[in-house]
Amino acid sequence: AILPVLRSFAESGITPTSNLIFMFDGEEEAGSRNLAQYMEMASDVLEEIDIWLFFDGPAHASGRPQLVYGVRGASGMEVTVYGALRNLHSGHYGNWAPDTGNVLAHLLASMKDEDGNVLVEGWYDTFDPIGPEEQAALDAMPDWDDQLKEELGLVRTEVEPESLPERLLVPALNVRGITSGNTGSLARNVIPNTAVASLGIRMVKGNTAPQLRELIVNHIEQQGFHIVEDDPDMETRLRYPRIAKVTGGMSGSVASRTTMANPFAQTIQAAASAAADRAFGPGSLVVAPGMGGTLPLYLFTEVAGKPAIVVPVANHDNNQHAPDENLRIANLWYAIDLYAQLMTMPATVF
Repeated sequence: AILPVLRSFAESGITPTSNLIFMFDGEEEAGSRNLAQYMEMASDVLEEIDIWLFFDGPAHASGRPQLVYGVRGASGMEVTVYGALRNLHSGHYGNWAPDTGNVLAHLLASMKDEDGNVLVEGWYDTFDPIGPEEQAALDAMPDWDDQLKEELGLVRTEVEPESLPERLLVPALNVRGITSGNTGSLARNVIPNTAVASLGIRMVKGNTAPQLRELIVNHIEQQGFHIVEDDPDMETRLRYPRIAKVTGGMSGSVASRTTMANPFAQTIQAAASAAADRAFGPGSLVVAPGMGGTLPLYLFTEVAGKPAIVVPVANHDNNQHAPDENLRIANLWYAIDLYAQLMTMPATVF
């Protein structure tokens, strides 16, 4: 969508009202591992930038365009619990040997209640609260939870009646996967000697991966587990009745949020609102304090100290990271119009 705008400007003799620098991150889906180094190499050029715009992510679920001021961070860790030294025959040892799948299930259940509240001590004390501008934007967002629930086949959601936009502004703890024995045609009458859970953590501004990892480790210890970093040796096995190996979780993508009071961001918002009004009608733009996905915004906001906001244009049902990923043609046309509007907006604060 950017190329048609630039080509049209060149053919029509239109000059953008702001100086433009384009950066393309080919490693974003792999964690942007080299982005920080690249930014350091180009620091003399990047220092002159007033605000960063990220053209990424989906529009609001209602189909209305949106502007997003922050993103979640992400990290992951694995927890392994141990039973016997080897898998055991469930007929000979069932009701006697520890059932690792059941042990792990109880441990995971202790981390969240049935409504979805995280029970790990201190979990909700670790992040920065939103300001009055962000709260006003949150209150003004369209109520679309009922439509989303119908689309996704859900009757209830976690921590009702809180809405999805509200839940995106607190740290999340999810079970990404569980392994213990086998199912289906591979199922066997055994008691597995280990059970493993992969935990996904979504952070918000103020969180750090080591901070939340420590809270989870403390919680596991409070459930009576001895924590190890490697598979336990025989001496450790014979000393502790409950053992949990915890790996990962010390690093991850950092959350970021730009204040809505930033004057550069306000100018961008006004231009985006004008484009949305033209394409969808007056008052169409949805302004969101944050979105659920993860982008390397913190390198720009926290490390480089510049404001950064996300300007999504893809349709919300684009099957991102799934088969049949798609982009509606209408969203492409809107993106072209939006980018032209942003590049020619009045440069009052610049």
